[in-house]
Amino acid sequence: MGNISESMLQQNSYVAKVIKDQVYNLGNQLLNDKEIVAAMLDKQRDLVKEYHAVNALRSIQINYPFIQMIGIYNGSTEQYINTTGVSFEQERVSLSLIKESRKAYFNFTPRQVIDPVQGGRTANVLTFILLPSYYSQLPPGGIIVINIDESYVQKLIGGYKNYSTNSLYVMDFDGNVVTHSNSEEFMKNLSSESYAQRILSEDKDAGYFNIEIEKQKNLVSYVKSPEMNWVFVNVSKYDNLLFNMNTLKWSTLVIALIMFALSMIVSVWLTNRTYNPIRNLMDKIFGQFAAEQNNLKINEFDLLDTKFSDIIEQLSAMESAMPAAQRAELLKYFKGSQLDLSNKFAQDWEGPYFSVIVITIDSFEQFRRAHSVKAQSLTHFAICNMAEELLSKLFKMNLLIIEEGEIGVLVQHSQDNYPPDLVELLQELQSKMLSYFKLSLTAGIGPAVDSVYHIKESYSIAKESVRGRFFEGKGKIFESSHIVNDLSDEDREYPVKQEKKMVDAIRMNGKHRAVSEVDHFIKELYQCDYQQALFFLNQLVTSLYKQFNTGMRKDDAGSDLLLNLFRTLPTYETLAEINEELINIVNHLCDQLKETSNHQNIEVVEDIRKYIKENYAKPDLSLEWMAGEVKLSRGYLGKLFKAQIGVSFNDYLNTVRMEQAKLLLLETDESVQVISEKIGIYNNTYFYTLFKKSYHVSPAQYRIQMSKKLKNSIK
Repeated sequence: MGNISESMLQQNSYVAKVIKDQVYNLGNQLLNDKEIVAAMLDKQRDLVKEYHAVNALRSIQINYPFIQMIGIYNGSTEQYINTTGVSFEQERVSLSLIKESRKAYFNFTPRQVIDPVQGGRTANVLTFILLPSYYSQLPPGGIIVINIDESYVQKLIGGYKNYSTNSLYVMDFDGNVVTHSNSEEFMKNLSSESYAQRILSEDKDAGYFNIEIEKQKNLVSYVKSPEMNWVFVNVSKYDNLLFNMNTLKWSTLVIALIMFALSMIVSVWLTNRTYNPIRNLMDKIFGQFAAEQNNLKINEFDLLDTKFSDIIEQLSAMESAMPAAQRAELLKYFKGSQLDLSNKFAQDWEGPYFSVIVITIDSFEQFRRAHSVKAQSLTHFAICNMAEELLSKLFKMNLLIIEEGEIGVLVQHSQDNYPPDLVELLQELQSKMLSYFKLSLTAGIGPAVDSVYHIKESYSIAKESVRGRFFEGKGKIFESSHIVNDLSDEDREYPVKQEKKMVDAIRMNGKHRAVSEVDHFIKELYQCDYQQALFFLNQLVTSLYKQFNTGMRKDDAGSDLLLNLFRTLPTYETLAEINEELINIVNHLCDQLKETSNHQNIEVVEDIRKYIKENYAKPDLSLEWMAGEVKLSRGYLGKLFKAQIGVSFNDYLNTVRMEQAKLLLLETDESVQVISEKIGIYNNTYFYTLFKKSYHVSPAQYRIQMSKKLKNSIK
């Protein structure tokens, strides 16, 4: 009973990982919504944004029926909005404690809240609080609050409770009840209980023991889950486990004796009454012979042999259908069903050890787009046949599990670890598939387990080990002992410096430097686990989009590439593919910024030329003054002006002034000094020198020459 109870809790503890993954996925979904992020991080309160954010939160919550409430808190404006209308005052204490601690991105606490939707009644919830700024450059103060209905978790684990279980509950490592089969025990601290103290002090992750609780003997079994620092506990009274054993024993014995006596009596009666046992058997098989056949001589043994041959053929046909049924049952088991495999296929489980191998098709999205459904099915069939042909040389293979892009193989062996030849056989399978079908495969090997109850654990670890492809590349074999990144590792810091250097390089249009910074950022992610790496990439893409989308054209390729990468990040199979896509995006951003900068430079120079033509008479008009007006440095504006016009600022200004001086000399009788001052030059000597340098004659000589030409033209 202790072993069964512990095994039940081992399966039950998977709930912790499911809940944590759901919260992470929901947090990423919320951070991907512009309206929610804007309401959570804006410096000033905007009621319209808050209204849209609440609608977005409710639309997301619809997809998660187990969520009681989703809320977001803006630390800058101290505004708190949520899907059920809970006020900030009601949540102030919880938010203040989390805001002050800020120990990690992921925080959890069980608590009771007022539910306005249920008429103000108290609801038991598991509150998960996410701090988006913990990893990234997002402004501090934003908080995501996710309340999961405690009854949902109880329903997940409540399916394991039976008539012999007195209480089935989950507590944290401090002894606080997270969920309990008795709702009145919610949030109760059990650390003072002797059995709870013993569980929390044990070094083992699972076990069971006997203990007296309230003067009654109980069986206590437990399993610790490091995913959420939870302990799954089952307490059962001995009276419920071993009820009426003596009565049952004697009742069974009496019934057995009565059945034995009846069997003897019936056997004697049948023995005395039976005339031809073989003929009676044939009558049951073939039916009653016709009256005219009763006198015929029939070889009864030949008829029996023929009939039993037909039966054997039918049984063979039924046996051929068994593997398909077994594959379906095992697939359900791997997907979360609580099937008792040991009872269902007891004759096949010879063990004593089992391992699961997960084989995935690399670049599966490209493979699916390039081939028809029929071709995909044939390829899966070919992989299964080759795997069975190779692996059956070394192992007894019970079942093959086939999914879209994933093949699972269950093998049995006699060692507590799989033989080294297994890796060589999988390498041979990869080589053949690459040679025949030009198809790359990645394989993960789960650890050896000594019980059918732990097959799901081997499958989960094998599937997790395949994720090593994300860091190490495709077409490899990953053993469970080589899993480097574990979810229990401590949180790593977001590579802020690499992001800042990347942004600076893009702004300065330094393509080579920007590409180098992308490589440095990706190298930092190799030190993270898969979920952290994906989270950091989400933060990077969000930051790049915010900084380079503002002011860009709507048809900008770089902005579209960032949005597409943001949506498809989880579909990338390797970090190298993401690195390549980021480099492509960075190059597009540099080109776009350069084009935008050139366009702006042309507009600046044209405005300056227009200003000079309208204000050439200002004596203080200079490059320094103009640089201050357009807020550029003197040196940069001088280079920019000469690059666009072909002459320096001063030469262009002098040219405009000299052209105007020529007109004044022809159209007026004013002196050279007056004309010089009208065009903004108060130094007559400098004007004389500049005019003669431009037209090779003095101003007076130019006036005389042009007057003579005008008179001659009139004649």
